[in-house]
Amino acid sequence: MKKSLAVVAVAALLSGIFAGPAQAKDVKLTGGGASFANPILDACKGEFASATGDSYTYASLGSGAGRSGWDKGDYDFGWSDTPHLTPKDVNTMHIPVVAAPVAIMYNIPGVDEQLNLTPEIIAGIFSRQITNWNDPKIKAENNKTVKTPIFKTKKVTTKVKGKKVTKTITAKNKKGNPIVKSYKEEKVAIDFPKLPIVVVYRNDSSGTSGIFTNYLNAVVPSIWTKPGNNDFTASFPGVITDAANFGSVQGGKGSEQTAPLTARIAGAITYAESNYAKSNGLKVAKVKNNAGTYVEPGAAGVSAFLGSATTNPNGTLNLDYKTTNQAAYLLGSTSYALVSSSYKDPVKGAAVKGLMTYILNECAKKFPATEFAVIDGPLKTFNEAQIAKIK
Repeated sequence: MKKSLAVVAVAALLSGIFAGPAQAKDVKLTGGGASFANPILDACKGEFASATGDSYTYASLGSGAGRSGWDKGDYDFGWSDTPHLTPKDVNTMHIPVVAAPVAIMYNIPGVDEQLNLTPEIIAGIFSRQITNWNDPKIKAENNKTVKTPIFKTKKVTTKVKGKKVTKTITAKNKKGNPIVKSYKEEKVAIDFPKLPIVVVYRNDSSGTSGIFTNYLNAVVPSIWTKPGNNDFTASFPGVITDAANFGSVQGGKGSEQTAPLTARIAGAITYAESNYAKSNGLKVAKVKNNAGTYVEPGAAGVSAFLGSATTNPNGTLNLDYKTTNQAAYLLGSTSYALVSSSYKDPVKGAAVKGLMTYILNECAKKFPATEFAVIDGPLKTFNEAQIAKIK
């Protein structure tokens, strides 16, 4: 039965989240899976170890590898951007403990401005119906007045590397929704070169591809005609190996490959968690939502989008692609930790529970530059209830 996040009751007291068997110090955990979650897990690794005495390693190999590795028992926790529908362990739970945007990032020499793209243009580009950057549809969308939300922020004090630091995060209301300070209207006028578009996609089993293609099929099914799939080629509305696509459609394994590949190719475009744009010197586009607003790929827009999601008993979410929230960034998503409600080793179980609690409460606040959303409100309550089940 689906439940609205707005009415999810607190299923466990905070003491229950931390409760469990006496935990030995320096428990070493092993995890692996989605590259989407890697930036925040990598950033938070040292802080978790300092705070708890435990530690973890994480292999960023893609969601498919995360699900298969979890099933084979290779990991104490797996990670997948899309649900694991047939887990081998019947005690498997999904915990949507991190959330971030999938950004559309590009490399267009001579264009320093930030692009404004519609779902139709994005689908047209990635389906190879739009093949040049001076296409009239792209030019028209980037030579007009656009409306963008400006989010209210607040300062928070936290500790990083043992020192008190002040970080700026999005301000939210009591329901966990970001507060919009104002809407900015500006006239954009971008001159595009005559330059072929090179589509760069994930050629591994990728939850990021699943998020991206699910979005396209849900929002513009007339263009992106095939259902979303973790295999981009299976969702591609055409034959990706057609001679016409040779050299113009290139694949890479993991965002760790696709983002640098995009940075090397003039005219290239790809999709990845937004932190990969920063680390590879790529620009990211604003994306038009159902209300006609153009939203940055950031933590605030993702929080606005997730506010209308509903939950399932197995811990997964149903994303509302029809939302008319003016501040929503519809290419946002949670990413799921795969954990067990019944670990054979209770010490490992307690350490995993501690890790999930730490990620939920601390990591996004300590490292806002990663653009992972601080999870608040009903979604946080839902996560707490899921974490409390880990034994």
